[in-house]
Amino acid sequence: MKFAIISSRFAEKSGDALEKLNQACEQKLSELGVEFEKFSVPGAFEIPTLAKKILTSQKFDGVIALGVVVRGETAHFDFVAGNCARKISDLGVEFARPVIFGILTTENSEQAEARAERGAEFAIAAFDLANELAKIAA
Repeated sequence: MKFAIISSRFAEKSGDALEKLNQACEQKLSELGVEFEKFSVPGAFEIPTLAKKILTSQKFDGVIALGVVVRGETAHFDFVAGNCARKISDLGVEFARPVIFGILTTENSEQAEARAERGAEFAIAAFDLANELAKIAA
């Protein structure tokens, strides 16, 4: 099993949350014996574009999208988080492979820090879904 991890680099208000999120995901995948390759994009909005290219390549069993989007003073948060979530969900259905929405959408950096360990949960979700899909394919 091999997954692609796509990380959004833009997380200026999240403190160390993005780094911790990635570390937790990578550590759990390693514990599960799953290979992975890391990719990065400028922001969460760009994740679905790269995810589609990765899924089309047929080189990966799934994608785990990681990022942190902190609400600001404008509606930008709603456009980024909402559209990203919808497109990621659509890709999972289109390709019938795990495409995990591991993007923390928080009000502030403190919430992001508190949720950063969820990277492990996102890895488990991808692993479990890939196994269930494999049962159907067999």
